[in-house]
Amino acid sequence: MSAEVFISYASQDRARILDLVERLRAAGVSVWIDQMGIEGATMWSQEIVAAIRNCKVLILAISENSADSENVVKEVALASERRKRILPVYLAQAEIPESMAYQLAGIQRIEFFERQEDAALQAIIRALSKLGITVHDEASAAAANTPGSASHGSSHPSGKVEAKGEAAVWLKVGAAVVGLAVLGLAGIFFFGSSPAPMPPLVALGQAQTNTTTQATLDTNRVVVLPFKVIGSAQDSEDLGYGLVSTLTSKLQPLQSLVVIANESAHKFKDSEQSPNDIGQALQVGTIVTGEIQTSGDKVQVNIRVIDANTEALGWGNTFTKTKNEFLDLQNEIATNLASELKGGLDAAEAKQLAQKATENAEAQAEYQAGRREWNKRSKEGFENAIRHFERAIELDPNYADPYTGLADTYGLYPFYNFGTPDVAMPKAKEYAQKAINLNPNTAGANTSLAFVLYTYEHEWELAEEHFKKAIQLNPNYPTGHHWYGMYLIHMGRADEAIPLLIKGTQLDPKAMIIKNGLSIAYWCAGQKQMALKTVDTQFQIDPYFPPGMHTKYGMLLADTSEKAVKHLSEAIKAYPNQPLNQWSLSNVHWAAEDRELAKDQLLELHARFNDSFSKARFAELYFIMGKEDIAYELLEKSIEAKEAPVYFTAVIPSMKKFQSQARFRELFKEINHPLYTDK
Repeated sequence: MSAEVFISYASQDRARILDLVERLRAAGVSVWIDQMGIEGATMWSQEIVAAIRNCKVLILAISENSADSENVVKEVALASERRKRILPVYLAQAEIPESMAYQLAGIQRIEFFERQEDAALQAIIRALSKLGITVHDEASAAAANTPGSASHGSSHPSGKVEAKGEAAVWLKVGAAVVGLAVLGLAGIFFFGSSPAPMPPLVALGQAQTNTTTQATLDTNRVVVLPFKVIGSAQDSEDLGYGLVSTLTSKLQPLQSLVVIANESAHKFKDSEQSPNDIGQALQVGTIVTGEIQTSGDKVQVNIRVIDANTEALGWGNTFTKTKNEFLDLQNEIATNLASELKGGLDAAEAKQLAQKATENAEAQAEYQAGRREWNKRSKEGFENAIRHFERAIELDPNYADPYTGLADTYGLYPFYNFGTPDVAMPKAKEYAQKAINLNPNTAGANTSLAFVLYTYEHEWELAEEHFKKAIQLNPNYPTGHHWYGMYLIHMGRADEAIPLLIKGTQLDPKAMIIKNGLSIAYWCAGQKQMALKTVDTQFQIDPYFPPGMHTKYGMLLADTSEKAVKHLSEAIKAYPNQPLNQWSLSNVHWAAEDRELAKDQLLELHARFNDSFSKARFAELYFIMGKEDIAYELLEKSIEAKEAPVYFTAVIPSMKKFQSQARFRELFKEINHPLYTDK
């Protein structure tokens, strides 16, 4: 379960590195990075050592930050010791001291500078192809035909920089690089030979086309697919869903594994697609699947681990217990599975996997049934979810998860126009706090509480503390990445939101709502083309997904032609009770200068959704139409009602003209919005 490329970087450069990782993986390159960041809370661990041992190439991300990192030095030294190829990639200008000039002379480097990433990526792909790394055919061909940002020579980026102190700290990196790694790399670029067999060297820009038709999937990325139910008994169906949900939630907090969310996995229930096709669809290299069967009081589970690249069986086992022992059975399977996936467990991981959220199997079943209903995101689904969560609490009042479920349900009521913030949000906070009191180490409850703290109580700093804690507790929790990313957008920190939302889409590839959040983040960060590219990926699953329609047409105004009007009209028919599509159609008409049609849609919006639709959304339309007095009146009401959509109004580029107005600023200053305070 190894990746071909290891990236050594400093945590301060995390956003840049995550962007690079996403680009490389899209090109078919399997990449390993320390998910917590080199300077993060985790120790420099055996996982890092193993990843370097198993990689083919170490990318050294060079910046002022990595120059000061002792762990970067250790990683480079270890790669050198193991005769790994090292590819220097400059994130910014950085001086190499004169004492290093001889050793690094002529070694190829890549300048992955800001606003030059696309060209630099092609140079990286060419270099990796020459070093024997698997790359998509299309990506390899594109790179071969595109000039890149690679250089030979003195290993200095273009342009002279003054960096006396930096030269000294780079001596540490130099000491690690000098030796076999550097000599070997110099040999690659000068003589075409190295300690290990390598592909023939070709000139830069003329990289050989990789003959592999598909990327090698990262086997550290794992999905637990819905188990096949043998027989028609409903209890087998429920137990099967519960087992898969539990295995996913137990594997997610483990370091070095990326575990796909249950919701994306469920899209492949009863699928007849091959393991490789499923792996490509979810970008996972390891698939966990199996069967569950009940007979009388017995439960039997057959489990298999499949390599999505080769479709070979890697591990399998059969577990049998009574229904009364089902919770113990789940833990036994989770522990055995985790040990196989990670190559062993430390004491803390074994203890974590052995813990039970509840001792009551019926309570767990009710909670998981509630989650199934919650994921429907409909009014009926939310109401059914509440009943299941409340029943779970009746069965086990000390079970934290159903309290989190209630918090998540009431927290989303206002967003889906099913309730008002003043009624729903206090309930959401009460249940989230109760869950934390029962189990302070639950990522879900910390995420739920953070959501309420920022969307309703304006406790910005405290909310961020809980978001950070949630991700620390479970780095593979997609909702934590999603909601924290939206928080950062609302705080005017879209650049910071992008890597979080990218990770969220990787953890839950089929979650349209996270893709939508990512497109908004790109837009707010000034990357409109990336926003347009990202927003269209949502329609591969649902061609009329309302948030995606609103982002594409209402916010980005990607198209104002008759084609856009037709698409929005079809979306209104598909989702007649969703006001976002009607809002977007009004804005498209206005942008196309069809003023009367725009006003007609606005009047229809008032007639149907006046009491349930956010006042902030109405205010945005009135701002756009030049009716500022009405807009400000509605905006003030939205802020008073603590409507969460109002935080979009504070930051989206389409409102930029008004965001600098004194009246606008005063309204947001009243709630201490960080962008509008005097700090």
